[in-house]
Amino acid sequence: MASWSDLPGELLRIIIAALPDPIHHARFQAVCRSWRSVLSPRKLPRVLLPTGSMLLPFDSAPHRMFPLPENQRFVGSTDCFLTIDVIDAHNKHTYVLTNPFSRTMLELPELDAVIGNVPETFGIHKVLTHSGLHGLVVIRTNNRNHPIILLNRGKGVWLPKPRHQPFTRIIDVAFLKDTLYAITQAENLISLGVAFDTKGIPTVTSIKRVITGPIVTLEKDKDAPGKRSPRDYIINDAVHLARDHERPHVDILTAWYLVQSQGKLLMVRREMECTSYLEGFTRKVEVFEADVGARTWVPMSTGLHGHALFLSKHSSKSIVAGDEIEEDTIYFIDNGEVFNLRSKTTSPPNKDFGFDAMWLFYPSSL
Repeated sequence: MASWSDLPGELLRIIIAALPDPIHHARFQAVCRSWRSVLSPRKLPRVLLPTGSMLLPFDSAPHRMFPLPENQRFVGSTDCFLTIDVIDAHNKHTYVLTNPFSRTMLELPELDAVIGNVPETFGIHKVLTHSGLHGLVVIRTNNRNHPIILLNRGKGVWLPKPRHQPFTRIIDVAFLKDTLYAITQAENLISLGVAFDTKGIPTVTSIKRVITGPIVTLEKDKDAPGKRSPRDYIINDAVHLARDHERPHVDILTAWYLVQSQGKLLMVRREMECTSYLEGFTRKVEVFEADVGARTWVPMSTGLHGHALFLSKHSSKSIVAGDEIEEDTIYFIDNGEVFNLRSKTTSPPNKDFGFDAMWLFYPSSL
């Protein structure tokens, strides 16, 4: 009797192409070596909502792929890991990293000690992991006292001084090789050198502005002393809102994203026309490559060289195009728009997932 590993490759490719969810792909490839060698079709990543509902980017009917209790929500997505925020009856927060494909769960007690007791206005904007740097975890929040947190699980954490620049002005972060980079609304690019002491505790050893951006009017000194309200401690969601003076009922929202693609660091600047906060359509998209040697942002117009960008506040990634994924395109998670970098065209908005939605990628696409 033939074993499962003896099934013909053509049949296996038909089976894996019909599997609807990324977790099913991971389990398929975990059966045996011959099944693992079958190339998965390039499928669009799923859209994951904080409640655990999961959708296809162009579907409208969610299903509870990762059902969560009412006191839990997803607050981050990085590679195969999701970050869960658990709130107990006393409003104390604990945080867990979970890999739904391998069913691994990692508690983060070091993080609980720092942001376990926070106000309702507190929020996590992004969680990054780096397997090559001792499993370093980077957390970016909306709180000026803890805007950036570096964590080495089981070892300790590093925090900047409260309300300390440039950390309070950072609106997005990304790794390029072993260096952590950050951008501000002024489009300054900052490199943060990270090292570990003898106990494995991470620390930022250097802070360098490697590119000075062209925008100088957006960054006001919000850290100046004086009387403060609770909202003074909140950092924005990497967006800038301005009124269209010719059309008072219209706001212009600018959003920025930082993402690594094929060994390069890209900044995407997106301009939206909104009639209500965070709801509207994209009217302009610009992509820039960081030229650190020349200390400038270089506009890109020739495409993404066979890749596509998937952008969101919580998770952004460049992946190889093919099959379901169009090359030289940028997928925006909040309203389902797709921008083609070559033709400079944008598909109409067709969804309302919101800026808190995040991408969940297939393991084979990472």
